[in-house]
Amino acid sequence: MGARSRLSRLRERNSEVLEGYKDRSRLVRVFRHRDFRLMWTGAFLSFIGSWVQNIAQGYLVFELTKSNYLLGLVSFFGMLPVTFLGPIAGTLTDTLNRRRLLVLTQSIYAAGAFFLGCATYYQFVQYWHIVTVALILGVVSAVEMPTRQSIISATVPPEDLPAAIPLNGLTFNLSRLIGPPIGGLLLSAGGPAACYFINAASFFALIFAGLAIKADLRATKKEPQPIGDLIMEGALYTFRDIRLRTLFLLEATVSVFGLFYLTQLPAYVKQVLHGDKRELSIAYTAIGVGAVLSLSFILQLSDKPFKAFMIRLAMTLLAVALILLGVTSNRWAAYALLATLGLCGITQFNTTNTLFQTLSPPHLRGRVLAMHIWALSGLAPFGVLAFGYLAQLWGLSIAFEIGGSVVLIAALWGWIYRKGLEGVENPYEANVA
Repeated sequence: MGARSRLSRLRERNSEVLEGYKDRSRLVRVFRHRDFRLMWTGAFLSFIGSWVQNIAQGYLVFELTKSNYLLGLVSFFGMLPVTFLGPIAGTLTDTLNRRRLLVLTQSIYAAGAFFLGCATYYQFVQYWHIVTVALILGVVSAVEMPTRQSIISATVPPEDLPAAIPLNGLTFNLSRLIGPPIGGLLLSAGGPAACYFINAASFFALIFAGLAIKADLRATKKEPQPIGDLIMEGALYTFRDIRLRTLFLLEATVSVFGLFYLTQLPAYVKQVLHGDKRELSIAYTAIGVGAVLSLSFILQLSDKPFKAFMIRLAMTLLAVALILLGVTSNRWAAYALLATLGLCGITQFNTTNTLFQTLSPPHLRGRVLAMHIWALSGLAPFGVLAFGYLAQLWGLSIAFEIGGSVVLIAALWGWIYRKGLEGVENPYEANVA
């Protein structure tokens, strides 16, 4: 009996060691794929540049206008094209060569940042310049986002996709930790122009990655269809599947009523926290800390059946944090709440991204992903515009409390309507209604 008992304990210890090794090796397993490494590195460097520019642009716009409403209007025009072009963009992703689309979109991004850098450096920049570039690049973003995200599924085998998606999301949020401090330093040392030029150069990292990866990114051959059918197919598939429909509605609610705080952050730091460029950089970094923590949790739980629970819990905590942000003027409390918002937002959006990819068939993936992006970015402009106006009229605190309350009501609905997310852990189980 003693020998059997020792053997049983040894087997248990070996099982625990193997399970721990499995968790630790998940990251190594995904990064062994050369194409994924190239895309991850290119996106990471590009996003650092984007965060450097975001710090400068928010500061520049608020200095030019002194208006919460006009500050939000820049983001409104930057996201508005996704509202109208999102489903069409998904069709382009599925029907055109994604390598060419990626290179073309990154080149246009670089040109936009370079123009604003020149306009700022030579001191002829005006508010309408920033809005116009935001609108043009918003059109580009409608195509670029589903294109870049759908490329990830081509760089790894299907069994590694649940871990690859949160790791891909880590590029944006890890850069949020690095970009704002760099942006704050560059803004203080060289002004907004230096930040714009750095961002323009950063897009060449993704251009190189797009040209260097070996994955087949050509359009899938299929029978010709009317363009109207191609556009509507992704939307119809999304709304006919009860799981995708529920995910879409929950994500859209947070997008409209919960994410506007990002565009109002420069105003919040100056008006409520009475801070300067340094505090603005810390605030963005706090959001990044929460986002990176979130992605580490998601990675560890990528093969566990907790996705529905994670989405509901993240949405609830995000709502509470947004409400509390509206009633505090203490800097450290605000930084903690911003970290919570970053953690919860990324948990919900990244998990939803994973489910949209695993619940959709390959030939519709770009169009179904476009619906996820439409919920996240296509509907957000209306929240940005409305809450920017509310902030100007009644103050940021009231705007935060109203937005957080609406998100909390939707989160409670998500807990009550449990049928909506049944079966999301099994992407091969049909669940339409």
